[in-house]
Amino acid sequence: MESIKRWVSIIIGCIAVSLGINLLTSSHLVMGGTAGLGMVLHPLTGLSFGILFFIINLPFYFMAITQIGVLFTIRSFVSVTLLSFLSDFFSEWLPISLPHPLLSSPLAGILIGIGLIFLFRNGSSLGGINMLCVYLDKKYGINPGKTMFTTDLMILCGAIFVFGIVHVLYSFIAIFMMSAVLGRYHKRSPIEKNHVSEQEEDFSPLSENSL
Repeated sequence: MESIKRWVSIIIGCIAVSLGINLLTSSHLVMGGTAGLGMVLHPLTGLSFGILFFIINLPFYFMAITQIGVLFTIRSFVSVTLLSFLSDFFSEWLPISLPHPLLSSPLAGILIGIGLIFLFRNGSSLGGINMLCVYLDKKYGINPGKTMFTTDLMILCGAIFVFGIVHVLYSFIAIFMMSAVLGRYHKRSPIEKNHVSEQEEDFSPLSENSL
């Protein structure tokens, strides 16, 4: 039953994030992290966001396996795959748009922040920077919101050359709202709340590296 509740929560989180991404892309806004990188590369390559997001995250799984744990990596891989599918599905069949970026940007940030909390609290992530957030959270107690905001700031500065300064400034609203939501996320890593059997597998790589 606990496993079913976890996977249902992960699905809910992916849906919330995909809706937020749909709002951003429909308003020509951008997010940070690997998602933001996918948004930047989308108009440059012609590939869909879902495909780019899936490909960009592939190198991060090795770090997750060696530094965080196998179960976490599996859940994150499923989450990334699901989000890649949902993002393309919503973009094609259920597009969402609001009349002005000042409306879509904060709503998108809130949706993405809530979705990430669902994932973090159930021992999953959306790969890339999110994996780094959970690792720093678990290892050093660094708040995921602070890590996300710092990395997103760097990526958005690069996105200015693709999207323009105005759209990037609107995007900062989404980043701020997402970080504010994540800032209320408990500092203790969700992986630490898993069952003992899962802890042993998830923590084993970290225990070896700490010697």
